[in-house]
Amino acid sequence: MKTTRLLLSLVLMAWTLQGLADSPLTSCNIHEAYPGSVMVQQALQYKEMTPTIMNFLADKNRPIAERAAVVNALGWDINSPAASKTFCEYLCTKTKTKNEKDMLKKLDPGTRAIYAYSRAMSNYFNVDEAMAIAQSAVDDDKTHSFTINMLHALIAAQHYLDGDWGMVYNVVNQVRQNGALNLDMKQATIDIIWDYIKIYEQYARNAPQ
Repeated sequence: MKTTRLLLSLVLMAWTLQGLADSPLTSCNIHEAYPGSVMVQQALQYKEMTPTIMNFLADKNRPIAERAAVVNALGWDINSPAASKTFCEYLCTKTKTKNEKDMLKKLDPGTRAIYAYSRAMSNYFNVDEAMAIAQSAVDDDKTHSFTINMLHALIAAQHYLDGDWGMVYNVVNQVRQNGALNLDMKQATIDIIWDYIKIYEQYARNAPQ
């Protein structure tokens, strides 16, 4: 009987871990909220940073949520951060700078957040630098953009995945419930994110109600 109960517990644990096996960056397919976006479709087709795609991502006049969807459509690859590197080189050329540090200083907060998201998607096991870049975008943003805050939250959630599943939930939920932010993200996109993040609610400590 004890053996049977142990086996059942292990099976249930395996099912739980399987449900949580993915991650905030790899499981939130926000591009699905933009089936009619030409740029999203191009990103899905080519899966690389083409000049046209990079020009779109670097254009601060384009909707930031759609730009984020394009980055998401490009996908993630732990073994090949080439997309982020290519985008960095493009932005350095565009801003007439010689390195990432100087380039970031010249980017508007929205484009900086997009770059941070791209960098995190390219190497989702090491997001500390991307999180710091996204935080600087949040700090400098005067528009109170929901999208900029959510991109930072997703990267932060990825960071917390290794140590605190409750914070995975909290950091995203805090943005989700912040009514002071400018809601510049589609509800469909928010729903895609929340459908994944909500599975961590049971691990949250002092989660906002």
